[in-house]
Order: sequence, then structure tokens, then C-alpha cells
Amino acid sequence: MAKSKETNIPLIFALVFFVLTTIAFGVMWYLSFSEMETHIAAKKAAEKDAKDVSNQKAESERLARVYRIYLGIPDPEDVNTIDTESKPNDKIAAEVKKINDAMAKQINLADAAAAPEELKFWQIDAGGKANKSPTEGLVHQIAKFKNKDVAYAAADKERDSYKTQVTAMTKAVTDLKAEVDKFSAETKALPGKVTKGINDAIAGFDNRTALYVQDRARDEKIIADVKEERDRAKRELVKEKEKVATLTETNQTLTDKSRAGEQQTFSYDEPQGKILRKVPGTDGVVEISLGSSSGVRPGLTFTVLPTDFPEKGRQSRVRMLRVPDGKGAYKSVETFVPKGSIEVFEVVNERLSLARITAGSELDPIRDGVAQGDLIYNSVWRKGVADHIALVGIFDVNGDGSDDIETVVKDLIKMGIPVDAYFDMKKRAWVGQVTERTRYIVEGYFPLNSLNDPNRDEKTELLVAMGKAVTEGKQKGVNTVNFRDFFSRMGYKFRLDVTDDKVNQATAPYLKNVAVGGGAVPPPPPPP
Repeated sequence: MAKSKETNIPLIFALVFFVLTTIAFGVMWYLSFSEMETHIAAKKAAEKDAKDVSNQKAESERLARVYRIYLGIPDPEDVNTIDTESKPNDKIAAEVKKINDAMAKQINLADAAAAPEELKFWQIDAGGKANKSPTEGLVHQIAKFKNKDVAYAAADKERDSYKTQVTAMTKAVTDLKAEVDKFSAETKALPGKVTKGINDAIAGFDNRTALYVQDRARDEKIIADVKEERDRAKRELVKEKEKVATLTETNQTLTDKSRAGEQQTFSYDEPQGKILRKVPGTDGVVEISLGSSSGVRPGLTFTVLPTDFPEKGRQSRVRMLRVPDGKGAYKSVETFVPKGSIEVFEVVNERLSLARITAGSELDPIRDGVAQGDLIYNSVWRKGVADHIALVGIFDVNGDGSDDIETVVKDLIKMGIPVDAYFDMKKRAWVGQVTERTRYIVEGYFPLNSLNDPNRDEKTELLVAMGKAVTEGKQKGVNTVNFRDFFSRMGYKFRLDVTDDKVNQATAPYLKNVAVGGGAVPPPPPPP
């Protein structure tokens, strides 16, 4: 029996050890999961705090943009960001309304609606949305108010002068009363002295009154002169506006006349050769009937027109094309459209050259593309003889908003076309010389002017200088042509859809107060 108990002791110890171990591991696992849940809860709280901080940062940045725009000192991306994010009854609208109400309160107004027009530069529309960001902010309005302060200061000065005169008159009345009182006291004893004192006081009062009347008349004349000067300035402003309108109308008239003259100028164009064939197995390579005996050289370009063009005339190739107007819409432009254009890349022999069809020059390659037998034209090149030309204006031939006159001069010289002169828009004078040998003055884009253009006066001066240069050429018998018609008749590639904004951008380097011009164009070589 004792032996059996001794045999069970290890089993009991093992059982006790298992129970204690299980309890210990259970406690450890419980503590471990409890600590893990605590970390998870802390992580979620931290992520929420981070999100709240991020939201607060975004809101602070949005309000900072609103205040910078309102002040008139926005960063480049402030206006775009606020206009994009703005919604009806949002925090942007609420902040703008809050600022306007605070402004009205500071100047003792019932609400922002009663504020002066100068302070209503950023409002909330009927739908509760902030209007588009203003181009001028509070600092600009303060600058405008400062200019008005000069006139207000002059008026205050005159008002102070009136106060001085009134004070002097009041003192004179007081002096008179004192003398009257003195007269009452001394009437019996010193009647003669009192009478003299009264007379002196009256005379002094009269003199002061006369000075007051004189000063008032002078001040009224000054005020009248100021009003007259203001009215004169208004009349001058009206005259200037009328002058701008007249210049704009005159410019359009001259442009129309110029275009009419261009058609007449080119009315006697003759084909210089023809397309012999398209070379099989090549990508747009053609043979033409001109070679070294005609003075052809690589780089020379031609316009390709159908065989019946001499009979049908220019109007048969005029098309109405839709091009961007620079304002997000399209406008119709009457354009001379050839079948295509080619550029010579190899002179084979005396009567044969290889040319390549200019990529993109064929408006309708399948039905109206370059074909065998088509005629080739160049408005200034005629079998070994090239007309002399001059250039004036902006030549943005690739639509990137910069003047490409340097490239145009180099390309024309490479083709063998003499460029006698070009108009330097920075110096506002011809570089080179327009002579009786010059056949065409090719006009590019002219600076675009408008009534509200901040550079209106300088652009007007530039237009006058360019017009004078063109007139000098006409006095020498030189015809003017627009670059669109000129380049299209010689196969020179250029873009038709250059917007008004791009023309203004290309003009900017030639305006003294806007930017500095680019590199100088090398002077044209002397005529052969």
C-alpha cells in the first residue's frame, strides 16, 4: 500500500506543475493582449490627431490665401486654388463676408452693402459663393485713396484758412465790445478819447472784414480752378478714349486695304515649274522640272497648286478655316490654301531636282494632295532671280509666343531670297536699307492695342514708328504684303492659329516697361 502512494507522487507533481504552468501562461497571454489593445487604441488616437492637425493646416493655408488675395499680395497659385475650391456657403465665402463686415464696422457703416464702391472689390454672390478673386486688393485701394488725400489736404488747408479768418473776426468783435464797455465807463470823463477809440476799433474791424472778403474770394477762385482742372482732365480723358477708338478703326481700315492690296500684288504670279512624278517607294518625295540651270538649291520651297489654277485664279483656293480666337472660342479666317508645299533637298542635274512634301502642308492628302502634273509657285523666286524683300512686325511662325524674325531671316537667306532690311522693334528703326530694288515689305503681326491695356501709350508709339517705316518704303514704290499670303505662296511653313495672347507675349520684350528683348537679329547681307 505504501508503495502505491510513492508511485503516484510524481504524477501528482506533474499534474500540479501543469496546472500552475497553464495559469501562468493564461495570465501572460491576457496581459499581452491587454497591452496590444492599449497600443492599438493609442495608434488610432494619434492618427485622428494627425488628421485633425492636417485639416487644421489645410484650413489655415486656405484662410491665408484668402487674406493674401484680399490684401492684394497673392502668391502665383493663391488665385487659382481659391477660385477652384470656392463653393456656395463655404468657409471661403464666410471669411470674405467676415472681412467685409469688419471693414464696414470700422468705418461706421450698417453693413458691407453700404461700403464705398472702391471697397466692394470682393463680394459674395446671390448663391452664397465668393466671386472670382479680384485682380486688385486692399493695398491697391489704399494707394488710390492716398492720391485722393492730396486733394483732401488742399481742401483742409482752405478750411483752416477760413477758420483763421473767423477767429480773427471774432477777436475783432470782442475788441469792439471791450471798446464799447470802455466808452460806457469813460463817456462823461473822456468823451473825445472814447469816441476816437470806437472809431479806431470800427476802422480795424472794417479792415479785417475787407481782408476776410478778399481772402475768401481768393480761396473760392482756387477751388473753382481746381474744379476746372478736374473737368479739363475728364474732357482730356474722353478725347483720349475717342482717339484710341479712332486709331483702332483706322488700323482696321489700313489692314483691310493692305489685304486688298496683297491680292492685287500677287495677281500676276506665274508657275515656275511642275511636279514630274512622285518617286515610288519613298515617303513624300517628288521630282520637279527645275535644276541647277535655274539656280535651284537645297532649302528652296514652293507652293503646289492644281493645273487649272491659272484659269480659275486665287479665289478658287480660298477657304474659311476655324482657328482659336485666344478667348476659348473659334473664329473664321479667310485663308489661301494650296494643295501643299515642298522643299528641295537635292539638285540632280540641270533640269531635275528632288523635293520632299512638307509634313502637314496637305489639307486633304487623299482628295486634294500633291499629284503628278501640279504646278509649283514661289512668290519671290523666278528661275535664278529672287526678289528683294524687307520684314516688319512680329513673326511668330510656330505659335510659341516669341518673335521668330531671326529664324525667318536665316531661312529666307538660305533659300537664296535677299533680305534687304528688317525693322528692329527695340531700336524702332530699319536695320539695313529699303531701296527701289526692294519689291515687297512683308508685314508680320502688329502689336495689339486696347482701351484698357496698361501699355497702351507705348504700344501706340511703337505702332506709329512701324507705320512710319512702312510709309517710307511705300514712298519708294515698294508694295506691302501680309506674311500669311506671302509665305503661303512660296511654301514656307507657319502656323495659322496664333492667338492674340501669343502676339501680346511676343510684343512684350519690345516694350520698355515690361521686359528686356531677346538676342539681336544679325543684319542682312548686302544685296548681290
